[in-house]
Amino acid sequence: MPKQEKWIPRLLIFVAFAVAGFSIYIATQRTLTSLENTLLQAFSLISGLIGSFYFGKQSAVDAARDIIKAHARSAFRRLISLYESLSRVGVEIENSKSNQSELVTIAKLEAIVIEQIATADDALEDWRDIVPDEVEELRKKLTTRRDRGACQ
Repeated sequence: MPKQEKWIPRLLIFVAFAVAGFSIYIATQRTLTSLENTLLQAFSLISGLIGSFYFGKQSAVDAARDIIKAHARSAFRRLISLYESLSRVGVEIENSKSNQSELVTIAKLEAIVIEQIATADDALEDWRDIVPDEVEELRKKLTTRRDRGACQ
């Protein structure tokens, strides 16, 4: 919810309390008719419910954002690690164009790829807390692709 709209739920809840207080004050001054009593209670109830709903919605969004932030930070760290690792692959490919032994280059690339796979596995574990079904589905797809690649 945008910053400028955060005051609306608070205002509605305040209005509900103000109407309830006004109803009590009027009731002490004179006897309310059945219609007046019903209308004041209904207005207080409706504004309180709407304000509470939007206030609860805002609180849930804020709480979800706080929970996701920790996971997003770790996911960004993993992404940076993967990016740096891929950069090292690029450097090794560039270096392999020189007179370096092909076996040494392949061994370095293999080590970097193993490092990337381990980082990707850690990233998937970070996301398992939030979306376990999607992570499991992704793991199955990756296993299927890996098995197909091994058969070819």
